Amino acid sequence: MASIDFRNKINWHRRYRSPQGVKTEHEILRIFESDRGRIINSPAIRRLQQKTQVFPLERNAAVRTRLTHSMEVQQVGRYIAKEILSRLKEQNRLEEYGLDALTGPFESIVEMACLMHDIGNPPFGHFGEAAINDWFRQRLHPEDAESQPLTHDRCVVSSLRLQEGEENLNDIRRKVRQDICHFEGNAQGIRLVHTLMRMNLTWAQVGGILKYTRPAWWRGPVPDSHRYLMKKPGYYLSEEKYIARLRKELQLAPYSRFPLTWIMEAADDISYCVADLEDAVEKRIFSVEQLYHHLYHAWGHHEKDSLFELVVGNAWEKSRANTLSRSTEDQFFMYLRVNTLNKLVPYAAQRFIDNLPQIFAGTFNQALLEDASGFSRLLGLYKNVAVEHVFSHPDVEQLELQGYR
Repeated sequence: MASIDFRNKINWHRRYRSPQGVKTEHEILRIFESDRGRIINSPAIRRLQQKTQVFPLERNAAVRTRLTHSMEVQQVGRYIAKEILSRLKEQNRLEEYGLDALTGPFESIVEMACLMHDIGNPPFGHFGEAAINDWFRQRLHPEDAESQPLTHDRCVVSSLRLQEGEENLNDIRRKVRQDICHFEGNAQGIRLVHTLMRMNLTWAQVGGILKYTRPAWWRGPVPDSHRYLMKKPGYYLSEEKYIARLRKELQLAPYSRFPLTWIMEAADDISYCVADLEDAVEKRIFSVEQLYHHLYHAWGHHEKDSLFELVVGNAWEKSRANTLSRSTEDQFFMYLRVNTLNKLVPYAAQRFIDNLPQIFAGTFNQALLEDASGFSRLLGLYKNVAVEHVFSHPDVEQLELQGYR
């Protein structure tokens, strides 16, 4: 098995005007600080304040936008990254893994990947994606691209520069149609960063947001070894050559993922599960007491000192005993968030370390918080209650269905 050396992954070079020569630790960190500035000051980040997370936008700060959600994910990602580095330091493995001089860049890449993780998402959530894809499929019929004559194209496929030659025309037409009919927020994020806004970020920083590794024009089944990593489109035909170069620069095998992306994904999973429930209480879909009972009954069999009691039960009891001026709602979610983070962040960090050989190779075919553990069950509990009691609410459905107007 190849050795784990993050100096081969944390690549600080850029596509254009890349820094040259061997860099000191301080100089490398300055390069990633430049990435931070480019990202935070970009229109793509500012636009997140006008996109909803679950509920329609409001004039007050009661519920989350994509921007506030992304900032929360950024903080959780930083927490996980620091926990990983702290544990590796305790085990005297930082130098072994080439991280002794790269702890700052490691944290920065994770933070900025978390902040950027939703920049490609359209308005109206996943219904927005579905509306875009349905509109194109009704007009392009990608499955017929190879059999129809060129004159049937409703997009100007014939104007493409076919460097591969005319004999590959039908294949190119099929790819373009498939590509256009598979709009996906993660793939659009890559397109925004490279093609549309030309942010010229470091290879490592872009690698951090390549969550899925399947090209949008892919047809047929995906290999079992990469079934999770390829479950959604990750990039478009327009970025094919850029992704090929990125794989080379980051030493990634085909359809493999950049190691730090697993941390971003875990931070997102932890953040939105609690946040969606908090927003639902804020919108009066249910009370804190009703939420607690939803969670209690959905968990099933209860035992003293179970993970449910340590996280949810503890938050419920402390909020009821609240003698401070803060509301019971605020107290409950403060304790629930703290308890959840205190359990899930160390677990995600240890899962990263325990599976580091596969993660470093980019082939770990699941999420960090997707296993048979009680921690995964807790996360699933939050998600299931949200699906059953929040996402089916008229306010949420109305927002999503607006994407079809």
